[in-house]
Amino acid sequence: MKRYIAEFIAAFFLVFAAAGAIVADQQLAVVHLRGSFGILGIALAQGLAYAVVIAAVGRISGGHANPAVSIAFYIARRLSLKDLGGYVVAQLFGGLVAAVIVRQVFTEEVVRSVGAGVPDLAPGTSLLQGGLIEVMLTFFLVFVIWGVAVDPKGPKIIAPLAIGLTLAFGVLIGGPFTGGAMNPARWFGPAIIGDALSANWPVWILGPIVGALIASTAYELFFLDAEDPLTDADVGLAPRAPEILPPTPLEIATVEAAAAEAAAAEPPAQAVAAEAPARDESAPDGTPDEKA
Repeated sequence: MKRYIAEFIAAFFLVFAAAGAIVADQQLAVVHLRGSFGILGIALAQGLAYAVVIAAVGRISGGHANPAVSIAFYIARRLSLKDLGGYVVAQLFGGLVAAVIVRQVFTEEVVRSVGAGVPDLAPGTSLLQGGLIEVMLTFFLVFVIWGVAVDPKGPKIIAPLAIGLTLAFGVLIGGPFTGGAMNPARWFGPAIIGDALSANWPVWILGPIVGALIASTAYELFFLDAEDPLTDADVGLAPRAPEILPPTPLEIATVEAAAAEAAAAEPPAQAVAAEAPARDESAPDGTPDEKA
């Protein structure tokens, strides 16, 4: 249960930082008529929030804060189906609560003007273009997660910073076109509270999931050494599932073939007995009795 609570807090922290930064930027630009911190400030707010969250709860749950990341861990057999369900529900609920608090604590007029910080497609950006942007940005994010946090040889000491900077980089690039969500929970909560649900939902739901699966699968296939043992400490970002996964048909066939080969190579028991030298029972060590 504590892992699910940690994921709730992680998603809450991240979505609150993202939506709150957008509302604050609008407050500076419109209400106070001052220069806002713009996309750079919004990107840094999200990147720093993600880095801090991973550092804070990474040892407990991995600090995914992102259903797309959790799904990638499940497909890579690094998270159980039960934990996947718990993680995703906690993350979506965390994002929803964060959006509720943003709407309640900030000026209603400003919050309404930015839809509670919900990501949106820019004018002229099609559904396909937006989806591809989210796929690519999430690919970069998850590839870095696998490289610095999952790979046993990765530089885990800089994992929170590297992952947070990658998220900030994604927001800088994708923000003007799709909002640079890279996270279904980042869209889900603000979309519901900001009354911004639309037919464009695949951009922020399917796009990040597809990008995460491509990145994790590519890293597992091409860069992770099969002989490297992965322990909970090595994985770092998410512990392995506690239960033992059933063997695949290929693994069963390999074990049976090895057993059959070993049985065929072992000589029969009768042949071993026939080849053994006869022992003279007159002497305990098998040598002839000199008195005889």
